[in-house]
Amino acid sequence: MPFAQRDKQGRIIALFSEPRVEAQEAIPASHEEVLAFLLSGNSDQTETKSYLSQTDDEMVRVVEDVIDLLIKKNLILLTDLPTAAQQKLVMRKRLRAKFLLEDTVLIEDDNIL
Repeated sequence: MPFAQRDKQGRIIALFSEPRVEAQEAIPASHEEVLAFLLSGNSDQTETKSYLSQTDDEMVRVVEDVIDLLIKKNLILLTDLPTAAQQKLVMRKRLRAKFLLEDTVLIEDDNIL
């Protein structure tokens, strides 16, 4: 999560990967003000690359969800994808399921897979 430095009008004038004296406000990388700042031309390439890196995880999840939706609606089959992609998707699904189950204190019978 980047840390924003703002001017007197409250506009973002700089983003940092760690808090600084002048930038204590943590703001989600996907926040519209962050994107507006990066697109305004006021940021340098390092800030833009940092933003892209921070949003990569979010985009991976979006892509996974879209693929799951396409499979669920029978628009594609998992086997339509290259073998390497199939393996990565299955592994990530298993890992997410493992963490979901570990984080769940109580599982109702009708929610068991």
